[in-house]
Amino acid sequence: MSLPPERSTHEEFLDLLKNVRIFADVKNNDLSDIASELAQRKYRSGQTVFKKGDEGDAMYIIKEGSVRVHDGNHVLSRLVPGQVFGEFALFDKELRSASITAEEPTVLFELGQENFARVMFNKPDVTMGVLRKVIRRIREMNELEGKLAKSYMKIQKQKNEIEEQNQDILNQKAELEKTNEQLTKLNEEKNRLISVVSHGIRNPLTSSLCVADLLDTDKDELSETQKEYLDLIHNSLRRMNSLINQTLDIDLIELQRDKLKPEAINLQDILERVCESFKYTLQLKKIEIDLKTEPIILKLDRNFIYLIIDNLLSNAIKFSPSNKRIIIDLFVNNNKAIIEISDQGPGISEKALQTLFDNPQLHDRQTDKTGLSIAKKYVEGMGGELFCKSKHGQGTTFMVQFDME
Repeated sequence: MSLPPERSTHEEFLDLLKNVRIFADVKNNDLSDIASELAQRKYRSGQTVFKKGDEGDAMYIIKEGSVRVHDGNHVLSRLVPGQVFGEFALFDKELRSASITAEEPTVLFELGQENFARVMFNKPDVTMGVLRKVIRRIREMNELEGKLAKSYMKIQKQKNEIEEQNQDILNQKAELEKTNEQLTKLNEEKNRLISVVSHGIRNPLTSSLCVADLLDTDKDELSETQKEYLDLIHNSLRRMNSLINQTLDIDLIELQRDKLKPEAINLQDILERVCESFKYTLQLKKIEIDLKTEPIILKLDRNFIYLIIDNLLSNAIKFSPSNKRIIIDLFVNNNKAIIEISDQGPGISEKALQTLFDNPQLHDRQTDKTGLSIAKKYVEGMGGELFCKSKHGQGTTFMVQFDME
């Protein structure tokens, strides 16, 4: 409930009415008649002026204090002195669309619908002034509605264009996915071909290099022409070996892209197969293989583990003098599968060991080229480790180890 009405000064009412939008076109003398119908009402802090859903029958002008416009706990806005609310209640008793509550002690000027109707009945100019203002607002709203309609059409057109573009993008995406799938298949086929060719050539090439090395040790028994031929063959084989290592570097790039294809393989079987493939070379150099193995199954990439063993064994054969022995051990220790390949060659100095894998061209085994570096990267790519133990003049041992699953 509001407090009992009090009459304020006529001039104060008149000043406030001049700022009410719907009375902007009403003449001052007519505003005086409207001002005479205003009543002053006071509200305590937290007191409700009206609630959402109440019948609207009066307009209010804030003289002092402030009110909040809210829907339940949701505050829509706050109004301060000089602001107006409930204007349309002067013409139609529609239900209030929101609640109004005083936020502090507040003084309002109230103009009731019946009071305003009485002024309009006696003052046609007031009616015309208010109607002009209302019509102007309707026209503004019509213009706004027209602009909104044009904006909507523009937005709809843009939406249609975006949908068409999106469909084009989806079509292009589908084409790209199809092309990418084809490229992936071609790339896999290319990698398979590189692996087959490079790995297939490597073993006979190693044998050929070993024969060339053997002939090189007996150069004194050859004629000058034969020496030239031997040098030509030797250099050609080395260049071919370098080319294969460069080709295998392509596999290393793919290895970094998670292209490994692990499968359950028997390391014992791999070692026996590699040793068998070097049978002819071993006979030429009169080198024996002492193979000590046990069945060990691990999930590894078959091509890569074959190349690792092939590389390390060919390395041992190259640097083993004739009538010597190469020892190969395969065993499990501390839950790790370990492969050791030991030769009785000249060994590697402590200084050379420091650069053996990172810069193999710097150590005193010049013919290794990049083979050891590639082998190490393959081992690490499959989660293993590669080590080397050696002393100058006392042979060399390479160790490969993988965690047991």
